Amino acid sequence: MSCTSNPALAAVIVAGAVLRAVVQPMPMMTTVGCVEADGRGRFVLKRATEPTVIEERVPDEPDPDTPLGSQSIRLIGTLDEFGVGNHEGHKVWAKGLLNAGEPFRLLNLVSITHLSSLCE
Repeated sequence: MSCTSNPALAAVIVAGAVLRAVVQPMPMMTTVGCVEADGRGRFVLKRATEPTVIEERVPDEPDPDTPLGSQSIRLIGTLDEFGVGNHEGHKVWAKGLLNAGEPFRLLNLVSITHLSSLCE
């Protein structure tokens, strides 16, 4: 059976080609911000700095006095394993894979480091 005699098969093949064309590697990113619960069991990094690509294998930890930014980034992934809820209201340094989704950017968390119990 050819693709032209089966439109569904042709659509799958075309869709597969489109997916391969848009797949791009996601760099590891880092940001500093304040952990807040969103009231629905999820967490958001508020007042986050603009995420930056991690260039070094082991980047230097930012200073606790690092100025905050204006970004809101939803944290996703294995948040319970990282104890994200324990950091609520605290300033943290977060690392992960950034997905620039809409309406929120999503950070698939791979590491979270407490910087300060005050979010300033």
